[in-house]
Amino acid sequence: MFKVQTLSRIDAALVQKLRFAGKIIIWFTASLTSGIVLILSAAFLYLNPQIPDTSTFSNVTIKAPLRIYSSDQKLIQEFGERLTPIPYEAIPELFIRALLDTEDKRYFEHGGIDLVTLMNATWQLISSGGAIQSGASTITMQLVKNISGESQIRFIRKFKEMLLAVKIEREMTKKEILSLYLNIIPFGKHAFGIQAAANTYYGKNIDSLNLAQLAMLAGIPKKPEAGNPINGPEWALARRNLVLRRMLEQESIDRQAYEAAVNAPVTAQVHQRPIELQALYVAEMVRREMIDQFGLEAYTRGLVAYTTVDSQMQLAADRALKTKLEEYDRRHGFRGPEYRRVQGTEDFLAAPEYGYPPEWIEALNNASIHGNQHPAIVTTVEDRSVTVLKRNQEVFTIDWDGLKWARPYINADLRGRAPGKASDILSVGDLIHVEQKADQWRLGQIPEIRGALVALSPFDGAVKALTGGYDFTELEFNHVTQARRQPGSNFKPFFYAGALENGLTAATIYNDAPITLPGGELEEYYRPRNSGDRFRGKIKLREALYRSINLVSLRVILDYGPQNAIDYVARFGFDTSNFPNNVQLAFGGGTIALTPLEIATGYASFANGGYKVTPYLVTRVDSINEDTLWQASPDVVCTDDCNGVNPAPVIIEPRVAYIMNTILGDVINAGTGAKAKRLLERNDLKGKTGTTNDADIWFSGYTADLVATAWAGFSDNSPVGSNEWGSTVPLETWAAFMAEALPPESETISFPTPDGLVQVRINRDTGLRTTPDDPDGKYEYFREEYIPDSSVLHQEEDHSQPIQEIF
Repeated sequence: MFKVQTLSRIDAALVQKLRFAGKIIIWFTASLTSGIVLILSAAFLYLNPQIPDTSTFSNVTIKAPLRIYSSDQKLIQEFGERLTPIPYEAIPELFIRALLDTEDKRYFEHGGIDLVTLMNATWQLISSGGAIQSGASTITMQLVKNISGESQIRFIRKFKEMLLAVKIEREMTKKEILSLYLNIIPFGKHAFGIQAAANTYYGKNIDSLNLAQLAMLAGIPKKPEAGNPINGPEWALARRNLVLRRMLEQESIDRQAYEAAVNAPVTAQVHQRPIELQALYVAEMVRREMIDQFGLEAYTRGLVAYTTVDSQMQLAADRALKTKLEEYDRRHGFRGPEYRRVQGTEDFLAAPEYGYPPEWIEALNNASIHGNQHPAIVTTVEDRSVTVLKRNQEVFTIDWDGLKWARPYINADLRGRAPGKASDILSVGDLIHVEQKADQWRLGQIPEIRGALVALSPFDGAVKALTGGYDFTELEFNHVTQARRQPGSNFKPFFYAGALENGLTAATIYNDAPITLPGGELEEYYRPRNSGDRFRGKIKLREALYRSINLVSLRVILDYGPQNAIDYVARFGFDTSNFPNNVQLAFGGGTIALTPLEIATGYASFANGGYKVTPYLVTRVDSINEDTLWQASPDVVCTDDCNGVNPAPVIIEPRVAYIMNTILGDVINAGTGAKAKRLLERNDLKGKTGTTNDADIWFSGYTADLVATAWAGFSDNSPVGSNEWGSTVPLETWAAFMAEALPPESETISFPTPDGLVQVRINRDTGLRTTPDDPDGKYEYFREEYIPDSSVLHQEEDHSQPIQEIF
């Protein structure tokens, strides 16, 4: 009985204690809960004002690269990080499952915060003494981190992410959140978003990838730089297999698919951006223009710049310039190997059975491919052939037909004796360049001569093709826009037009005879010459121009006046501030320095009948984030209805422009540009050659639809050779380009004849009107107020007197 009573008292005391403990636990829990609520409330009140509005995320500007396209939608270049946005519907369901099964399997169930994952992560944090074991970020929270740019693991940042995630989930749909996330997250190798990642690592769009490849991409965002399959292949493979295992656990794939994918080889490699049109000089010009207009944001704003460049014309221009520069280079001789007997050659000769020396392989890997010139090392030399090793370990033989051109270069006018055997040219271990022509390899050489070609539309100045050198990767200097060179006789038509407007006619007679002028400080007399030192006596202005006779051009300048000539040529847009105010104008020499683009623009005014157009390269700029940002508004040649366009100003009197076109047509038919007609077999070509002190050679030519200028010369103004003229490399480059750029059916024989222009039969010798039965008669164009008189010879000013009598 005593024992029972004792137990009852103990039970009662225990119950009382338990009740007391329960009250304490309840109070503690309530206090803790209240404390947590107060802390969270305080955190909310403190952090909420610091959190940006959700519109920052729902209206986020996707950071996409600058893309440049040709007029026919060919991708020329991308600048900036690689990103190609795609809609949610274009994302493969299998990739979504791969991502969510690994990163956020309750994504479609939670409201921005996964409480289960959060509690697990919190418990791991407490049990590990504060060491972070796993994250609790949902896809929505990761989106916040990627857009905000904050990457430090700080608890305040986590709280901000949670609050923002909840807000975002209320404003955006799950599909919108996931789509935005998958379009902006980094995947390494400058790829952002899944489409760019697929293009970068597999060279395909995301919808063309298999399960193993999708799983590989799904694992990269964890460590986009160190853990991508290129920088961290072992980690990336382990991560891919983890993704596949999670997919299997979540029953997103079956066992058979899992086994096939987990055993699949890693096929990822870096694929270059899918450039459709190689035009690096154009790309660099547009890049600079976009930076000038939009600042450094041009690289990330998703700009899409559409150019005026025609892809087929651009390809034709590149081919023409490369081919003709190579031809010039070959006919002037072989300058020798890039390096003779590369290090390791002695070891190879002593023991070839051990294979190629590592120094050879390193030398080949360090050498660059420029144009069609591939680096190679000579491995054997036979009597009339050599065997070479290319960078890709390909070995092939170059026979005598591919070697025999290599006479030693001495100077621009002199080569050494023709080689008799291969050893006269090369030795084992020489680093050379080889080129492929018609499926045959031959000895090559990177040209030292520089060149440029630019083509414009004469109607509005749109650049149709532009190549500023042999290879942009060899020399980034753009000779179309940056090379200011003496234009030589290519300049003559500009002041001849002014002289015609001033009252001369195409029939005005000049004396092509020697002349002596007062010299400068260093010489008592100045005796300019014609090319070839030939003199023709009395000659009409028309013939003097199409034959490019220097001494007549000089007399024209003296009659017209140097300052008048300078004032007139300024109409073409030339900066004349440094032009010489003397007879150097007649030869396009002295301090005259113009770029091929400026020259081509000037010739466009002849091609379009006398209007000034301004060259432009970009037609409009769009953005993947916004509508059209900028639209070109060029001056356009229009004669009737000019509504909606900016009319181009007239800078050449239309009748003078017509006469100049007929003279420049004679350059092709009977003058220094006759080779162009032989090569193209067209009747609508017009143009002018130019040569300056054997250093610069030019050709500018056009039809009614297209104008182009070609130039060649050396960077240091070295002579190009006494047998090189405007009618060699430049004209041949121009003709090769025009052969592809101008379809045969586009031929336009004549320009519209302006009012006030008449044809009059004149005597060939006097330039005066003559009778229909005059055997020396020929029809010539005149402005009606300048029709020559036929009755009194002295009424026509006598321009044929020897010029030295004037002084």
